[in-house]
Amino acid sequence: MLLPGLDGTGKLFSHFVGALGSSIETQIVTYPVDQRLGYAELESLVRAALPTDRVYVVLAESFSGPIAIRIAADPAEGLVGVILCVTFAKNPYPLLAWARPWAGALPVRSLPRWVRAPFMWGALSTDRAPDEVERATAAVDEVVLRHRIAAVLAVDETDALARIHIPTLVMHATGDHVVPSAATEHILRTLPGAELIEVDGPHLLLQTRSSECAAAVTRFIRGL
Repeated sequence: MLLPGLDGTGKLFSHFVGALGSSIETQIVTYPVDQRLGYAELESLVRAALPTDRVYVVLAESFSGPIAIRIAADPAEGLVGVILCVTFAKNPYPLLAWARPWAGALPVRSLPRWVRAPFMWGALSTDRAPDEVERATAAVDEVVLRHRIAAVLAVDETDALARIHIPTLVMHATGDHVVPSAATEHILRTLPGAELIEVDGPHLLLQTRSSECAAAVTRFIRGL
């Protein structure tokens, strides 16, 4: 079960799913592109999509981390593990918490490409910004993107994180310019039993280091 990043379309999982191959069945949950849903509403959407006839693992990328944490803290039958990839349990930008009331007015698409690059796709150079990320983001209403950014600035699932008792893999990108390493450190302090894997790559880890990530995920799943 794959939960997508900020765009919510799931389109950016294609390389990673291909690297996993046919040995691991995958199901991608997508979020509405035209509805302003918060973390609680998205959790309900994901729970409704969870399998009921087999065991499974939830992998959450970036924005979706808090959703996976909420689900893993109160797991449905069949959930045997959770993977938190380049993500966070609470607002990863505490110094920007004051800006949440104004996030709804953030001109996401009108910002220059060089400003959006580090925050939208994790590349400092605009030349390294994948075209597929731009296309995926373009499919989502700008008010929805703003609403999700505001949700990130308010989220804190530390208590839920501490209640997780199923195997957890934390995937950290050493070159992440979107989610700071402090967010990963917070997860590990709160959930010291979690397994950590560090991969040399940018925030778009599953997209740029697909084979390495697929190998790590496969090892984790087969060890459950």
